[in-house]
Amino acid sequence: MTMLLAFLSGMAVVGGLIGVVAGIVGTTAPRRAPLWQRWRALGGGPEQGADVRMRRRALAAAAVVVFAGVWLASGNFVGGVLLGAAVIGVPWLITPAQVAAGRIGQLEALSEWTQRLAGLLRLGMGLEQAMITSRKGAPDALAEQITGLSDRLRLGWRPEEALRAFADELDDVTADKVTAALILSVNDRGPGLAQALEDLAGTVREEVAKKRGIEADRAKPRTTVRWMTFITVGVVVAGFFVPSYTAPYSTLLGQLVLGFLTAGFVATLALMRQLGAFRRIPRFLIADARSTVRLPATAPVAPAAVEVAAASAPEGVSS
Repeated sequence: MTMLLAFLSGMAVVGGLIGVVAGIVGTTAPRRAPLWQRWRALGGGPEQGADVRMRRRALAAAAVVVFAGVWLASGNFVGGVLLGAAVIGVPWLITPAQVAAGRIGQLEALSEWTQRLAGLLRLGMGLEQAMITSRKGAPDALAEQITGLSDRLRLGWRPEEALRAFADELDDVTADKVTAALILSVNDRGPGLAQALEDLAGTVREEVAKKRGIEADRAKPRTTVRWMTFITVGVVVAGFFVPSYTAPYSTLLGQLVLGFLTAGFVATLALMRQLGAFRRIPRFLIADARSTVRLPATAPVAPAAVEVAAASAPEGVSS
């Protein structure tokens, strides 16, 4: 036993020394974004809709009211915390299925739009004109984004900038693949580009089919978690109308036991939700905070250098 403790202590000391050396000298591994940026990315990013913020504030206010009401009416602090947390937690449990359904619908619309672009190219249109024309009959799930892309191009935006703004609105790695292909081929036309877009649309359709199968498999455990949550919350609520049922939890020891059971129950629900959550892959057209890959810093070009280059250029050649 003594030798085992000595061995473990030695390993801890060596690990600590390695950590100190790595912290001082540094490593060649890519640096991740700051922790607060990764948390904001996981929470949906800093730019959220007004309806989302309003809904979260309403749920938080309702949770505080339920917590205060239960605590004052029954004197059970942990029970009030549990029911107050349920006001926020129950919608939180349902969110993954809604997010997944929205993403799958968006990808399906993206495949349809890409196929439509290929058809317009086969009619002899250029890619830029095809993107402007594609606003007519655009899929409902992407009608707003496609209309925005068309408007930007009509207002004189460079196609690459308009497409990057389009990709930012979609905020999905598969959309980045389609957008990157369009950016690289913005000056091309002909059957080769049309065939490439048709193949890309087929790839997106295959991805949609796989995601639908995955979500169908996840639906069963999600349903189990929801029913388990509803039953548990229902039992807790009903218990407050039967004083003999909640009497053991009114003491200090009872509060500690209830708090321990509540923490375990919430941790189990959080784990099951995490296992069935819609895992998003970091995008590659932007510096995504969820990715470990960092873009290299580019040195700005000095104005004096630009003037010298322009002055030294031969006459008739634009710099």
